[in-house]
Amino acid sequence: MAAKKISKSKEKKLQRKETLAALGEAQMKLTKANQPTNDHLGPFKPFQRFSRNGLNLTIVCEHFANLKDAEFEEIYMLLETNMKKDYDACEWGWNEKEKRTEMKEKNPWFLIARDDTGKLIAFTHFKFDFDEDQEVLYCYEVQVVDEIRSKGVGKFLMQILELIGSSAAMKKIMITVFKHSPRSVHFFKDILKYKDDETSPRFWDPLAEGEYCYEIMSKPLRQMKSATGS
Repeated sequence: MAAKKISKSKEKKLQRKETLAALGEAQMKLTKANQPTNDHLGPFKPFQRFSRNGLNLTIVCEHFANLKDAEFEEIYMLLETNMKKDYDACEWGWNEKEKRTEMKEKNPWFLIARDDTGKLIAFTHFKFDFDEDQEVLYCYEVQVVDEIRSKGVGKFLMQILELIGSSAAMKKIMITVFKHSPRSVHFFKDILKYKDDETSPRFWDPLAEGEYCYEIMSKPLRQMKSATGS
């Protein structure tokens, strides 16, 4: 009996050691990915331009620390224009102060698409972060100006995020989607093939799923040799 207890104790210690080692490795990945000087888009030159469907866009990837105030204001205003109604349609409501803070804190990154005149056409707001002890790329927003929707720009930006996340050795890409936005649900589930994530309310609070206005979706990322910082 004593031998079994000792064996179980050793097994638990080994599991704790392995868990701590994995967390340490994950933290190093996040620290490396979040360096503001990183050129996450550099290794993917074909994705720095979007030239199709009558559009000719230039795409850059910037850490918040490198954005000018005017650039951030453009990004924020596009977000508010596109999303305020969806936020107000559920219990979350639209809170400008909270949203601005969310877009600035914890190492935020932005993919920014502009046309030849310099006009902001689309952006994504994302972060390299922990989720349930896993290193992930979490996409907080993907927004496109209304007049050029359905021309493939949003899909193109999300494909870039998958490349960036894979290059940075993230486990998966995640996003929160409003259930009362059929267009968004269709875009992520049917077009981009995202699945409901295990952290979505339907899994951890199934009896009250209808009380939540959102679902969390994710997609595993193919691991590749990291190009971050190279």
